[in-house]
Amino acid sequence: MKILIAFLFSISLSAQTKMLDVKIDSITTNDSNPKKRAFTINYHIENLTENEISFFLRPNTLIANAASSLTLYPIYRIYQNSSFIALDGPFYEREGNDEWNKYVEMTDKKTPEAKELLQKIMDEHEAQKNTIIDDYKKNGGKNTDELWIIKNHNQWRAKITLQPKEIKSFQIKTSWDKERYILQDDLEYYLDEKDKFEIELTLHLIKTHFKERLSPEEFTQIEKDKNFIEGIFTSNKVEINFN
Repeated sequence: MKILIAFLFSISLSAQTKMLDVKIDSITTNDSNPKKRAFTINYHIENLTENEISFFLRPNTLIANAASSLTLYPIYRIYQNSSFIALDGPFYEREGNDEWNKYVEMTDKKTPEAKELLQKIMDEHEAQKNTIIDDYKKNGGKNTDELWIIKNHNQWRAKITLQPKEIKSFQIKTSWDKERYILQDDLEYYLDEKDKFEIELTLHLIKTHFKERLSPEEFTQIEKDKNFIEGIFTSNKVEINFN
């Protein structure tokens, strides 16, 4: 309990000092697919301090507030007529290249084209995995657990560094299947086209809770680094089109 309180206090303190500013700049839509509405969310993060700061974040996808737990993704909250709705959706995290997204959207995955594309994706994934493991060993890595090596690589790939007063822009692409009625456990939601909807993003930046993905030396390094930050930083609310 004491550890939890200390963690929450440090998160609260980080947020109060306002190290970062997160702002949604624009949201555009595309209805070229009659079954889905594509959304592009453009936002930026600004370092408000006079110091270089770093944090872990995968900035180009998102996850619902209801589903988030120790996540590297920006967390989104949807407001319906100014009231927050605890909805796991209507967007879902999608992290992959264009080929994978193309495969996911294929209706019939038994066609020769789909099978060929899947095999290509699997071959590329295997080659990438082998490269990551080989590089780790060449750089003196001692861990022999290949799964841990991949997790370690992905963790450090999520590191973002901002110079003093620097602003970095990011883009999230997602989609809505145009379903208005949503049943979630014993809760029901209806995205009424007459209502006003808004979205906000929250960065729940954490570092020491990823200890199992880091070597002891790496963990000690970021734990002691005061410029490797954690905290909760919330964006502005912006109207989003579910009409």
